[in-house]
Amino acid sequence: MNKTKVLPPSILNDVIGPVMRGPSSSHCAAALRIGRIARDLMKENINEVLIEFDTNGALATTHKSQGSDMGLFGGLLGWNADDDRLTKSESALEEAGIKTEIKIHPIGAIHPSTYKLTLKNETTEHQLIAISTGGGMIEIIELDEISISMAGDYFETIIYTRKDGKRIIEKLLNKL
Repeated sequence: MNKTKVLPPSILNDVIGPVMRGPSSSHCAAALRIGRIARDLMKENINEVLIEFDTNGALATTHKSQGSDMGLFGGLLGWNADDDRLTKSESALEEAGIKTEIKIHPIGAIHPSTYKLTLKNETTEHQLIAISTGGGMIEIIELDEISISMAGDYFETIIYTRKDGKRIIEKLLNKL
């Protein structure tokens, strides 16, 4: 019989936060997770990213100094939170041909650590709004102007329909 060894909680990962490049898990690790989800949403094909922070939010003044930009850029490149290259993620993003623009203006954010991303490539455009909830954890709260709740902890399937959405959902549920 195959026994799985259960490891005791780790003071570093379970109490202090994720293994990551600092300075802040709420900023850097969370931003990286948001960037990776955005990359997946775009099927790893991103040409442009508009990053918006609310004037009254915490990220308006700390996005650079606390590592939010570094983490977000690393995530858009598909890197991990402990990647040694993170400090060079901005130049690596430029080298990858991904244009970024950061705007700080009122976006109606209801959480101080709100990220609003608009991502584009030749054929696709998506917008997502996400929040850092602390300790490297996140929640995607809006996708293409539709309210959702995704923490990025599981594989999730998103199905877009132009019409007959209810009928398609019924068919899918019947197959399950």
